[in-house]
Order: sequence, then C-alpha cells, then structure tokens
Amino acid sequence: MKDIECPYCNHPQDVNHDDGQGYDENELHEMECENCGKVFTFTTFISYSYTSYKADCLNEGGVHVFKPTTTFPVEFTMMECTTCDKRRNPTEEEWKEIYKSKEK
Repeated sequence: MKDIECPYCNHPQDVNHDDGQGYDENELHEMECENCGKVFTFTTFISYSYTSYKADCLNEGGVHVFKPTTTFPVEFTMMECTTCDKRRNPTEEEWKEIYKSKEK
C-alpha cells in the first residue's frame, strides 16, 4: 500500500521520510510526483490504535507469573511477568535456577 496519490495523475507513491520529512502534522509539505513530475502539497494526519489485554495479575487476588529474561551477561537477568511485563530482581532461589539452566 502506498502512502499517497498524486492529485494530478492519481499515481500512488510513498512519501520520502528521509530526515523526518513529511511527519509534522501542522505543516504543509511539498512533494514532486514520480510519475508526472508535478509538484503538489500534502498534510499529515497521525492516528493511534490500541489493543487491550487481560491482566489478571493486576487485579485483586491476581498473581504475577515471573520468568527470567534472556539477558547477556546472565548477571543482568531480571524476572519479568509474562502478563504485564512488571520486572523485579531474582530471588536467591531463582538465581540458582537461572545459573543451573545456563550451564545446560
């Protein structure tokens, strides 16, 4: 899918975003059509979309499910919840398991 169509010849093309060109919303941008060679202007509209996920661990009675991160060197390993991405330092017992699994 191309970014924009030339208003003169309707040729679909991509906006050149080198050096951040074409991203500012409050600016009239200029562009030359790669097909007909005419210069036209365009404005930018940025839209956000969101996706929701259940996070039972953040609700009353919920429990975080922590797994060790894959980190090098292993000394920088953190425990990360698989649901909400909360991080904490490993316990002494978890460190033993982490080092044991790295030896395999």
